[in-house]
Amino acid sequence: MINNRFQQIYIEDAVKDSPVVKRILSRIETDHPLQYISDLFSLIKELPPVYHPANRSKTLFLGKIRGTILKTCPGSHGHLCCNYHVINLYLGCPLDCSYCILQSYLNQPFTIINVDIENIFSQLTHINQQYPGKIYRIGTGEVGDSLVYDHLTDFSLDFVEYFGKHQDFIFEFKTKTNNVDNLLKLRSPGNIVIGFSVNPQDVIDHEEKLAATLKKRISAAARLVEKGYKIALHFDPLINISDFYRQYQLVIQEIFSKIQPQDIGWISLGTFRYPSELKNMIQYNYPESQILAGEFIECADKKFRYFKLIRLALYQQMIAMLHQVDPDFLIYLCMESPSVWQKTLGYLPYEEEKMDLIFQKALHKN
Repeated sequence: MINNRFQQIYIEDAVKDSPVVKRILSRIETDHPLQYISDLFSLIKELPPVYHPANRSKTLFLGKIRGTILKTCPGSHGHLCCNYHVINLYLGCPLDCSYCILQSYLNQPFTIINVDIENIFSQLTHINQQYPGKIYRIGTGEVGDSLVYDHLTDFSLDFVEYFGKHQDFIFEFKTKTNNVDNLLKLRSPGNIVIGFSVNPQDVIDHEEKLAATLKKRISAAARLVEKGYKIALHFDPLINISDFYRQYQLVIQEIFSKIQPQDIGWISLGTFRYPSELKNMIQYNYPESQILAGEFIECADKKFRYFKLIRLALYQQMIAMLHQVDPDFLIYLCMESPSVWQKTLGYLPYEEEKMDLIFQKALHKN
C-alpha cells in the first residue's frame, strides 16, 4: 500500500467544503498545515520544479477538474489507435516506474486529485444523452494509476455505481496495484473492466519499484473475477530482455493458473517507446535503469522504438504464447504502425465504431 503521508497539501478554495476532500483529509497525514489556494496555475509558477516522480508524489493538490472531461486518447502520428477515451481523474503517480511517460509529460510539482466527480458524471450523462446508443470505452489510467489512491478517495465505488446505470459506456480501471478492496464490495454491473499492467517479476523489481508484485496483481484479478468483473491484461511496455520468451511465458503461465481465459475481456501489447525528452528524464532520475539498453529508431511520431524486426519478433512470440492459451483472445496493439498490425494480427482497426463493437462483444462473452 502506498504511504498515506504527504509533506504538503494544497486545497483549491472552490472545493474546500467538498465531502470528497473531507474524506481524503480524514485518511492522510501531513507534515505541515493545510494551504488553501485560489489559483492552480499561480501556485505552479510559485513552486520550484520537481523532476523525480517520487518527489512529486510527496505533495498533494485537491482541486476541480479542468478542460474537456472526456478526451480521446492522444495516440501517435502514423500509428493506429483503438478509439479509447480518458478522464484525467488523477495527475501523477507514486509507483516510481522508471519508464513512466509522466516524467516528461506533467509539469506540476505535485500530484493532483480532481475531486469534483459529480461534475464528471454530469458531463458524461450529457454526452450519453447527445449520442444515445453510441458506445464509449473509457478509462482513468492515462496520467495516473486508476486505483493507487482509491483507499483515500473511494472513487471506484462511485464509478461502478454510475457506469452500472449507463450501459452504453464501457469503463476500465487500469492499474499496477492490488488496491481492489473497494471494488470487491460490489459485484460488477457488467460493463466494468479491471486492467492490470503486467511484466515479469524481474522487470517489476528493477523498473516498477513501488508497484504490486506480479503475484499480488494476479491474486487481485482472481478475486475480482469472483465478483463478476472482466479482466484486461496490458503487456505494455514489453521489454526486450535477454530471455524474453522464457520470462513472458512464465508470466502467462502464472496468470492462467489463477484466471480462466473466459475471464479476460481483452489483451493489449505495446513495446517500450519513448520521446527524446523522456530518455533524458530516465537517465537523470533512474541512472541505474537498463531500460534504454537496446536498439531503437526514431519513428514517424518522433518516439523511439525498437527496430521494426525486433518489435515484430516480440509481438509474434507474445501472440503465439497467448493463442496457445486461447486462440479467440481479443488482442490489440498500442501505438503501433499499420504494417506491424497487419503482419502480427492480420487486421487494421480503421473503423472506430466497429472496434467499439468488438470490445463490447469481448466484454460479454461467456
